[in-house]
Amino acid sequence: MSISHSDVINAFGLIKNHILNTESCHSSILSEMTGCNIIVKYENKQLTGSFKIRGALNKLLSLKSEKKRNGVVAMSAGNHSQGVAYSAKILGIKSIIVMPDNTPFDKIRKTSDLGAEVIIHGENLYESEKYVDNLVKKNNYTKIHPFNDELVIAGQGTLALEFLKDHPNIDVLLIPVGGGGLIAGCSIIAKYLNKNIEIIGVETELFPSLYNLYNKTNYKCAGTTLAEGIAVSKIGDIPLSIIRDNVNKVIKVSESSIEKAVSTFLLKDKILSEGAGAIGLSAILENKDKFKGKTLGIFVCGGNVDSRVLSSILMRDLVRKGQIITLSIAMADKPGQLAAISKLCADEKVNILGVEHSRFALDLSVSSARLEITLETRNQAHAKNIIKKIELLGYSVIVKNTK
Repeated sequence: MSISHSDVINAFGLIKNHILNTESCHSSILSEMTGCNIIVKYENKQLTGSFKIRGALNKLLSLKSEKKRNGVVAMSAGNHSQGVAYSAKILGIKSIIVMPDNTPFDKIRKTSDLGAEVIIHGENLYESEKYVDNLVKKNNYTKIHPFNDELVIAGQGTLALEFLKDHPNIDVLLIPVGGGGLIAGCSIIAKYLNKNIEIIGVETELFPSLYNLYNKTNYKCAGTTLAEGIAVSKIGDIPLSIIRDNVNKVIKVSESSIEKAVSTFLLKDKILSEGAGAIGLSAILENKDKFKGKTLGIFVCGGNVDSRVLSSILMRDLVRKGQIITLSIAMADKPGQLAAISKLCADEKVNILGVEHSRFALDLSVSSARLEITLETRNQAHAKNIIKKIELLGYSVIVKNTK
């Protein structure tokens, strides 16, 4: 089947009583930061914490009775697994989710808690999918593909349908790109509602598969990305045919800007976003001049972020701001040296987070020692002041983590 705007509208009629019409509003904080008029749809507050439930529900609700009785199967290491599991649970359909060996325990647990049978198989999603295909042949299950499926694509498009009905004057819609299901569905309905709207796909620089196609480049798709939800090396054939007709251009963004966008959402907008969910904001942060004065629409399309990753992002943000610094200080190996540094930190209201004292560094003389000390300061000016005062005491100081 080919997909049109009517399929997205029909999908909305089918799923609307099972999902949340998530909040969308103008963000004065983000707009002031960037010089743009930014409108955000907070899909991270959706059931299961992601837009993925939309496509899964539309697919499952469209199944004939016999296929519902047989059950469904999907491969995923992330939000699609929870979307399928939840949808199957509320509809009384058996679901099997195949996840790769390296799937975090938290995601396995969440999927299992939603009632799915979880099978761990394969080193990656490609191997997991081959196992899914074998299960389909053996048990007559229906495969729920995360993006290469017309009904899933139509369901994902309901996100833009809700958004643009509430905010019809958006000039540019910035949409994350992984396998292409979200941007395909959203671009169809967006161009129907406003033929002049500009649709821009956004990818991480580590997986620029659609960027390569649009710009005739050949960047490698590989690496470990904060936006693991869109770490897809090949766009699906079905969404690609739709994307070519509706998406104006594709840009790629750096990992550092994705990290900054996640921390900006949390610290400035008080919103928890996963890496893929923050990629629209990262595109704006990298291209403020190009977007200045325009009304921009972005989705926080998911909020399922690992707590350890979030902790690391926040700590790294403090390092960038100069609020956490690590100093390497060479000193004479004699009593009172550590006490002098500690007293200075106390006098300057600097908090000591960690200390490592070594007498055995071979690049120092036998009568010298090295102190590595991690400090918490108020800001960069406070950090520079404590460094200067340590140097005035006669010590040689190297700052280890300024970037």
